[in-house]
Amino acid sequence: MLSAKPVEEAAPIQPIPRPPHPDFFPFHIIPGLSNFRDIGGWPIVSPSNPNILIGHVRKDVLYRGSDTNKIQSQGIAKLQELGIKTDFDLRSKQQIQNAGGYREMDGIERRWEPVFAEEQYTEEAARKRYELYAGEGTDGIVTAFVEILTSGATMFRHVLRHLLGTVEEEDTDAPALFMHCTTGNNRTGVFISLLLLLLHVPDASVCEEYTLSEKGLAPTRHINVERLLKKGAFQEYGPEEAKRKCERMIGAREESMRALIAEVDSRWGGAEGYFIDQVKLTEEEIKRLREVLTVKAGSEQGKTDL
Repeated sequence: MLSAKPVEEAAPIQPIPRPPHPDFFPFHIIPGLSNFRDIGGWPIVSPSNPNILIGHVRKDVLYRGSDTNKIQSQGIAKLQELGIKTDFDLRSKQQIQNAGGYREMDGIERRWEPVFAEEQYTEEAARKRYELYAGEGTDGIVTAFVEILTSGATMFRHVLRHLLGTVEEEDTDAPALFMHCTTGNNRTGVFISLLLLLLHVPDASVCEEYTLSEKGLAPTRHINVERLLKKGAFQEYGPEEAKRKCERMIGAREESMRALIAEVDSRWGGAEGYFIDQVKLTEEEIKRLREVLTVKAGSEQGKTDL
């Protein structure tokens, strides 16, 4: 005899709550874009006395973030509102192809400046970098960061000379630049950190800026982890460990940046040595960069929101 008891329906699957995109400075909400923020506002101290504040990094001229493949029309409008005129794409050819190309944005010129040459971004080379990014401790990730700094030095020279050619010290309506890789934490993060060090931003603030990518990527971390897992990243470790390593890759740990700063000091004698030896900037160009990107203490834009 059939029971008259009604069949219980399965409870609907509740979506996993995700953290919202950060809406505090230096972040900006850009629909379809993650980890997007202004590099400005950080304190600049006297190179002879780090206890003396002399100004802040100029805001509204250089932005960093993730790739623009999924940016929405409202997001493009927001970039235009911010005065961004140039988009420097640091991704390798293979990454762009795997992502389905790139997004054209009206009024914003895209400049392709890959950190790694095509022969440096084979599947095998990428997997080796994955291991360095996701390894325990800091030795591996510092090795990867140094490779980024040396391989991408020409790119960085092009970006900075473009900035010097388009942004004037007293120009209040200067065209802004946007530079990005895929997620905006490793390649982009390393170059921005070295630039801030060059401007005499304290080490602690450089580390703080770098680790903001933890918050910037939090809303989309699951998407990036799934992307890496589908590519077969770390599959030899089993599903749980593979996921943990992918999550570690999509991160920005303070100890990683502190170890890189120590390596830069040891290898090049500091950020200025790197820019002279590797990026091939002249002393005059470095002087102008500091002038253009420093807002002296007491001026209106020099008031930091950080």
